Amino acid sequence: MATRLGKMKKNKLKYSFLNEDPNCEQSVLPSTARTVVCIAGSGYRVLPMLSANHIKTLYIVDQSQTQLDHVRSVLRLLKEPSYESFIRTVNPTSSQSLLYKGSHERNYKMRSRLLRLFFGSQFQGGVDLTATKQWPLFVKIYAYLLKKSKSDHSENVNYPDYIKMTFQRLMKTAYSKNFFWQQIIKGRAETVEAFAALISERTWTDAKANLPNIEIRYVNEDINEFLASKKNEIDFISYSNVLNYLGPVQKLAMIASVPRALTNQGQILFRSYINEIQLITDQLKENTEKTKLLENEMTGSYRIKLYEKI
Repeated sequence: MATRLGKMKKNKLKYSFLNEDPNCEQSVLPSTARTVVCIAGSGYRVLPMLSANHIKTLYIVDQSQTQLDHVRSVLRLLKEPSYESFIRTVNPTSSQSLLYKGSHERNYKMRSRLLRLFFGSQFQGGVDLTATKQWPLFVKIYAYLLKKSKSDHSENVNYPDYIKMTFQRLMKTAYSKNFFWQQIIKGRAETVEAFAALISERTWTDAKANLPNIEIRYVNEDINEFLASKKNEIDFISYSNVLNYLGPVQKLAMIASVPRALTNQGQILFRSYINEIQLITDQLKENTEKTKLLENEMTGSYRIKLYEKI
């Protein structure tokens, strides 16, 4: 029975839309990249990489076959005759949209209802929640929950400061254009403009045009095991926030395998939820110039760094 329940949980769709800002990949993807590795996620994070016409091979990697199958369904949307038709099909401002069928997205719907009860009339788009009278109590409760949920190998964090920083960074982007802010308030996109800020007409059109010319390989495997099997082959890796799930031994193995997998001057984009990104290695160095391009990342919750093989 336990095995059956574990399999059902593994096969459950977790992400049906973006929980990361894909503009980050679009901002730093090298024009020389030919072979790219990307965590599957919801599949929408793949579109910006497909929009780059210099990519020849794209490995889409995930331990969840359900997520890989979802990527395939997202890429079928590129068969829509136009961007306008694509928007009508996904219908991002509807709570019934297929964009919000994953467990992650359903959780946001529930959170938005609870937060509306907590903040009352102040809980609306464009309002600086950090300036409300409810904020101190909210931070106290949220910090407690974050601390309780952190893994044993997480570092010590000042959670109240992290929470305030997250909201301040989130609010750097206008509410009308920030899907993630709207998701907190409404549990979904409130404007098509916010959806288009993540998947623009240019991105969708270029991805549609490039798709026939890119070899896509779906890999149902742990990304670190996959990278360990490669040598001097990968030009760019979109690693999502896998760092958050690695214990000390796994992290050391990753630090060893990534440089071997990367080509000369190949790059890897790391995200980390809550924890700082700190790699001790003489084979990778942070590309600080490109990391600065990511300061306006729209979720506000991730720390992001780009590393390059040396």
